[in-house]
Amino acid sequence: MTACDLSAVGFVVLDTLCAHADAMPPRGGATFVDQMTMTVAGTAGATALDCAMLGLNVKVATELGEDPMGDWLASAMTDAGIDLSLVNRNAQVQTPMSMLPIAPDGARSAFFVPGTSNTFTLNDAGIEAACDARIVHLGGTGLLAAFDGARSLALLKRAKELGRMTVFDLILANDKTIALVEPLLPYIDYFVPSIEEARTMAGGGTPAQVAAWFKARGVQNALITLEGDGVWVDPAVGDAFQLPAHKVDVVDTTGCGDSFSAGVIVGLSKGWDLAKTARFANTVAAHVACGLGSQGILRDFDQTYAAMESWPVKELNS
Repeated sequence: MTACDLSAVGFVVLDTLCAHADAMPPRGGATFVDQMTMTVAGTAGATALDCAMLGLNVKVATELGEDPMGDWLASAMTDAGIDLSLVNRNAQVQTPMSMLPIAPDGARSAFFVPGTSNTFTLNDAGIEAACDARIVHLGGTGLLAAFDGARSLALLKRAKELGRMTVFDLILANDKTIALVEPLLPYIDYFVPSIEEARTMAGGGTPAQVAAWFKARGVQNALITLEGDGVWVDPAVGDAFQLPAHKVDVVDTTGCGDSFSAGVIVGLSKGWDLAKTARFANTVAAHVACGLGSQGILRDFDQTYAAMESWPVKELNS
């Protein structure tokens, strides 16, 4: 028996967002927007919070600054019932923070301070504690300077030794990121990158070719998100398939990939097959796209499950 459903390890950031913004304000002036908000974000943080909202018992392993931004993130995660016993607070380095002007089509640009994402790590005892969960999710490789490499590999290796399911996502991948990622691939059960990130690391190709490239290097199941075109799924057993995205009015795409990972984790926790799991993950991501920030209009499991069955979907591109 494990302590919780999910252990989310890695990148947590405070996002401040405004919508909608076509351009920078004039120098010395101001641009009026319709709304602004703050959210728990990041490939570990947003995924963890979304999973907690969807009913899972969650803990987070990360590092935050001893500052008001870290206080706000810790309070928001605690209010959601997330276990923060593996969250370190650093008095010398600030909490990761982003300022995100959101364009009318939902696209985002970012001003970003990495802060404690650079200093977060886990010792052996911390890795052991992080692996005390049914599912271990590592999110943020590429932005975890102290944890990328040997410590990330130790986490995933230990998780597999203990029989845990492993889920993996990364951020801001470039052609050098694959050097960090490739040693991890044999220990990843569910790999959930965007097509842009995956294609960059694989050196190009169609979704099918990219998924196959990663599976040939050890990934068990590849779920490649395709932005507005849904997801390409290449499972460990059976034929690959594509599922369409929902038809929604997009407000903001921030956190859609992180929320898709959350949907995957929830489906896995319930023992669903991969097709149903990916359908649910698409619906979770659609809820996030419909609002501002990494939680969007997401509320709870029942509402999201009902939307999976009722919200219309796009036709697949040929």
